[in-house]
Amino acid sequence: MKHHFLCTALASALVLLAACGERHEHEHSANHQHEQAEPAQAASTPVQVQQGITIRNAWVRPTVGEQDATGAYLTIVTEESLALVGVASPAAEIAELHEMKMEGDVMRMRMAQRIDIKPSEPLELKPGGYHVMLMALTGPINAGQEVELSLQFEKADGSRLEIPVKALAAQNTAGSHHGQAASHSH
Repeated sequence: MKHHFLCTALASALVLLAACGERHEHEHSANHQHEQAEPAQAASTPVQVQQGITIRNAWVRPTVGEQDATGAYLTIVTEESLALVGVASPAAEIAELHEMKMEGDVMRMRMAQRIDIKPSEPLELKPGGYHVMLMALTGPINAGQEVELSLQFEKADGSRLEIPVKALAAQNTAGSHHGQAASHSH
């Protein structure tokens, strides 16, 4: 029973790490690596989704096989101070903001409760940094498919704002390897 639980936990961790697009090393398979997908046709034209808030280059990594998690990426530009405090998507039962960060020689992924955005300083949610994790997917994410995201913001005055965004799943994968080990924790 313990062995089955450990195998299931290890498999789940591998799926989460693969979704973030980082090359990582496992104690049991040191040569295992993942390709980092790049958006083939990410929206190059900024989309103003709300007065003073613009979204650029929104894309989602397509899933492979039985993969149950993936990442979503975009750039947010705002004219006023905001904090990104949550995300939701009908494509996933669980959607969270995450951060990849080096701790010593290990790349770790942690859930982020809040990401502050300063006026005119773009917040880039990207592989290897802050990003959106979509987990317990309701179905596969295929290249070219649109994925709805709902971004939840807190304004400087404490008021809340929710903005719908559509991201396009990437059309291809381009290799980009990182020689860091990765670990996921909350």
